[in-house]
Amino acid sequence: MAETSRPRAQPAGIIVRFAASLYDAAILFGVAFVAFIPIAIAERYVGTVPDWLKSMLLAAVCYAYFVGFWVKAGATTGMRPWRLRVAMAASGDAVGLAAATARFFAFAITWLALGITVFFILTGQTKQPLFFIASGIPIVSMVCLGTTPKRQTLHDLVAGTSVFRVGKSPKG
Repeated sequence: MAETSRPRAQPAGIIVRFAASLYDAAILFGVAFVAFIPIAIAERYVGTVPDWLKSMLLAAVCYAYFVGFWVKAGATTGMRPWRLRVAMAASGDAVGLAAATARFFAFAITWLALGITVFFILTGQTKQPLFFIASGIPIVSMVCLGTTPKRQTLHDLVAGTSVFRVGKSPKG
């Protein structure tokens, strides 16, 4: 009987991870659009829905999308065309709910910091103290990606995960 082995994997680089992120952003935009249809209907018939409720809905949709896919399939829809998988960095095991949740919150903070950084640059408010704090987070994440042996970003380090590009297992 043949032994079953894990497929060969290599840490994923920045370009392929960025491409997967763009794909995920497009899909998530569509999912969020559908999720907000009931809000639009409620606002038409009931009145204004509080912004905090809209923010909570958006956060819940993002959480369900990322954490659900990472735990259930090891990859989001945007990661699949490039054969990317999120796994525990030390063992290569599947990501559990706790690690996926930690990864999601650190991931969200990094992307929010990037958004704040872009906003400050576009509005010319680069002398704000928050600009320096916000711009530092994505920079640290990219430095981690470039310097860690398993190409881990800040959110991967927080969760103990890494993104691997899974190839075909060797014949033999």
